[in-house]
Amino acid sequence: MIVDKKKICIGICDDRQEAIFELQKYIEENMHRRKEDWEIRSFSSGGELLQKIEELSIVFLDIEMPELDGIETGREILKRNPGCRIIMATGMVERFKEAFQIRAVRFVTKPFVKEEVEEALDAALSNVWEQKTIELSLNRISYKIYQREITYVRAFNGYTEYAVNEQWMRKDITLEEAEKLLDGRIFAKVDRQHIVNLAYVENYKDGSFFLGNMKFQVSRRLKKEFEKQYIEYDLRYRQG
Repeated sequence: MIVDKKKICIGICDDRQEAIFELQKYIEENMHRRKEDWEIRSFSSGGELLQKIEELSIVFLDIEMPELDGIETGREILKRNPGCRIIMATGMVERFKEAFQIRAVRFVTKPFVKEEVEEALDAALSNVWEQKTIELSLNRISYKIYQREITYVRAFNGYTEYAVNEQWMRKDITLEEAEKLLDGRIFAKVDRQHIVNLAYVENYKDGSFFLGNMKFQVSRRLKKEFEKQYIEYDLRYRQG
């Protein structure tokens, strides 16, 4: 997604309007104390939320919803926007275990408690790495892009290209310079020509992995460092 400025977008997804109003009140009280540019968006169903999920940084997600429940919605969020921080909301404590399947960073119980909502929001905000941007060009026009939107980077002679939502954008810097600009918590170099977003790495085994339909092989020289970054990402960010 092309963006003009940094903004934290917080979604509330619940089929009960009174629950949305209550959460929104607590979130607004918390966010007004911060310097970040932010907004809150509300959704009454999982399907409605998923239409805008690429734009969201944090989601308060109700587990019990008709048609597409919170767990099913969460699985789709992981596919479409793996950087989004999920906070599960439910009055059924026995369903908390299911939320681990979708890597929820926190749980809040219904009826909502202000302090619990604030603690969950603080934890989610501390992990919102995808709000970092980088300036790239497309057809000689410059745009600010969320780094989380970049799937991987490939190097050419004197410039680099960035896979962003099925199109290639460009920056006239080397891969080494790109590595310094990109967030080292989520990007890792795999060889002399490529840097990948760890959020999209699948089926890693002994130096090889898939990123969508493409197979990558980590160079022998970089394997140890790559695995260190991959494990740290998995523990600290993928698991919340």
